[in-house]
Amino acid sequence: MASWIDIIAFLTTTILFVGTIFGIVLIAKRLSAAVQNTKQSLQNKGISISDKGVSIKTSKRFDRENYVDATQRGIIKVLDASNFPPSGTDGSQHHLKSKSSSDLLSADNGSHSSKIFGIRRTHSGASK
Repeated sequence: MASWIDIIAFLTTTILFVGTIFGIVLIAKRLSAAVQNTKQSLQNKGISISDKGVSIKTSKRFDRENYVDATQRGIIKVLDASNFPPSGTDGSQHHLKSKSSSDLLSADNGSHSSKIFGIRRTHSGASK
């Protein structure tokens, strides 16, 4: 027959295992509820998360006219940014004409050359 110590040890071990399992289940449920709340709040903001991926709801739809307009604006911005040298409003008469890249280095004796993003540009000392 089992003594009182054996019964107390068995009950203690059983309560410890059951308590651990109960704690793990409780933590898993709370974590799942937190994930569901986060998914719901993101879905209210327009972001839907599922096992297949993430989808974002947008309220703006582009038709062909909007697409063409945006493309034309982008092309105009690129063309405006590519003009070198920019037409200045300072009244100076210093203008570089189209030259080869080897001539740009010797275009002006007082010019400073710098290389920015792999593009060599010369700056005259007149603007300083």
